[in-house]
Amino acid sequence: MIVVAAAVVWNEDRKVLLCSRPENKPPAGWEFPGGKVEPGESFAAALEREMVEELSLSGRCGKEIALVRAPTVELHFFEFFPAAGAVVKPREGQQFRWQNVEGDMPAELLPNDRPVWEILKKEKNC
Repeated sequence: MIVVAAAVVWNEDRKVLLCSRPENKPPAGWEFPGGKVEPGESFAAALEREMVEELSLSGRCGKEIALVRAPTVELHFFEFFPAAGAVVKPREGQQFRWQNVEGDMPAELLPNDRPVWEILKKEKNC
């Protein structure tokens, strides 16, 4: 079982960060950024490391928002708060965008990320 820590990052316009998968890392599509938790590593340490490695985005991990289990992967989604002045700079050839969750779910959002989109949409509409 692969364990992943993924980030839910909001910008000042209350849009959420989505990233494309790097070409050499299937499956193709868009997702909340993050990566594998290494043995002995905490979720917070893994997420903070992955955000710097993949997006040059330093910051801190907040509370867990959701857990999604699939046959081969367990994804833990956490709030992520970028450091003051931090800017997204992809390092693995991926693209990123800020997406309004009040609109339709992006068709290219990966299946394991879709339940989190629904949670965020409900929270924003409360």
